[in-house]
Order: sequence, then structure tokens, then C-alpha cells
Amino acid sequence: MAGPFYNLAAFQTGRALVNLLPLSFAHAIAERLGRIGYQRNPAARDATRANLGHVTGRNGAELDALCAANVRNFSRMMADYFLCSTARPRRIESLLHEWRGFEHLEAARARGKGTILVTAHFGNWELGGTLLALRKLPMTVITLEEPTSQLTRWRDGQRRRLGIKTIAVGPGHDFAFVEMIQTLRRNEIIAMLVDRPYAGTGTPVSFFERATEFSTAPALLWQHTDAAVVPAFVLESSVRGYTSFADPALSFTRTNDTRADLIANTQRLATHFETIIRERPDQWFNYAPVWKAQ
Repeated sequence: MAGPFYNLAAFQTGRALVNLLPLSFAHAIAERLGRIGYQRNPAARDATRANLGHVTGRNGAELDALCAANVRNFSRMMADYFLCSTARPRRIESLLHEWRGFEHLEAARARGKGTILVTAHFGNWELGGTLLALRKLPMTVITLEEPTSQLTRWRDGQRRRLGIKTIAVGPGHDFAFVEMIQTLRRNEIIAMLVDRPYAGTGTPVSFFERATEFSTAPALLWQHTDAAVVPAFVLESSVRGYTSFADPALSFTRTNDTRADLIANTQRLATHFETIIRERPDQWFNYAPVWKAQ
């Protein structure tokens, strides 16, 4: 959530607090700070209510309660992110309560054409890549630049500590797509968020029966490499831990009309995400307007 705490000093402070305090205390402080940040950011508040209201049909007190739970979960996730930035592998792995669908990743890797892990601003997406890297899988994360170059370097450093490489995209990164293709051709894994594309990289899709845009990158990379496109998510479970799960690789369409295929395959991805988000809207952390009508 962009706001008063999305800067390098706040991230460094968060990491220090998590190292000093029991995790339950760190969670409580994070929840309090999350509420403050949410209250001070009316644009994020309005977008959250509009997004979650549309997905669930809730309004009034029910919608207020859902938004509060969403911000609470996001804040706890951030505390866990700071923990992972310094913790030893065994401590990081202790956050995981259940792991489902790892066989789908193994099947994707066995094809030898690379794996594109697709996820959303949903659950603890950073933890997913970390857990796979700790299993010695070759992980590369696709990311936009952070609001400041200092924060970008800080977050890249946290990933490198865990064996995760980064490919930055956006203005000034003209060869990022080539790097992605090369990574996949080495039969490695790239992970990307696809529900908030930056300018010029999305295509219109129907998402919860309204028009928005999803990133075309997975479908375009698939056209060039035939890599497996595997949806994967890490969600906080009811037992104060996380459940990580991967779904079977998506079945994409290939015809003589590559542009139509790109649109159809991106729509297939958006439709798949609808089911997951509908089940746990309290962990869909999208604090900007998703639909153009907003």
C-alpha cells in the first residue's frame, strides 16, 4: 500500500523491530501502523472499498469489516516480509503450514522449457519465491522499480541474500524481455505479478464481469518459449501460518492469429484468478482502482 510508510526508512525500521520483538508483538504493531496508513490515505481507502465491494457485493458495515480485515492481513504480511529479510532459512520455512501442488512445479520443470509462475497482489507473494529459492530452485523475480532507487536496491539485496535474482522492467529497461527469454531457455523459473500492468503492457480482459487490464507478459513469453505458465499463491491460513499452493499449468491457445491468442490467453489467466480471489478477498491487496469505471 503506497503511503507514509512506503519508503526505505520505514522498511529499515520494520526490519529492526521484527528482529527485536516476538513476532506476535511485531504483528500487533504492524496492524496498528497499517490502520494509521489506511486512514491517512483516502485514495487507497476509496479504491479498496470499490474493489472489494465489487468482488463480493458487500456494502455498509460488512464491507467496512472486510476492508479492515484486508488491511490487517496486509500489515501482518509486511511484518513477515521483514522477518524473512534477515531470518535463517529454517525460521522462514517455519512460517509455512501447508504446501500443495508442488508436483505441478516439478512437472513444469521436467518439460525443460522454463516455468513462468504467475501470481497477483494476493497473499504473501514474496514468501512464495523465497520458499522456492530455499529449495534450491533457480528463481528470478520480475519487478518494477520502487518509488526510490535506494528502496529498489534494498529490496534487491534482500532477494539476493536468499538466492533470488531480479529483472527490472519499465522505462529504461529495454532488454528486460530478452533477459526473461534467456532465463526461461535455461529452464529456470521467473515469477511475476500480472494483475497491475504498467503502461502499455496490458490488454483488456473481463475481470469479475467488468473491463480492466492484465499483463500480457506471460502469454507473450509463452508464445516465444513454450514455457509452462503455472498459477501459484501463498495465503495466510487460519492456523497463523501460510499455505502455499500451485495449480496445474494453464492450457493456452496457439493459432495463426498471434494477437488474438495473446488476448485469449491473458483472459484465461484473469478468469483463473477470479476463482482464487473470490474465495479470499481479505487477502487481495490491491489499493488502487482496478476497473476503469472507477
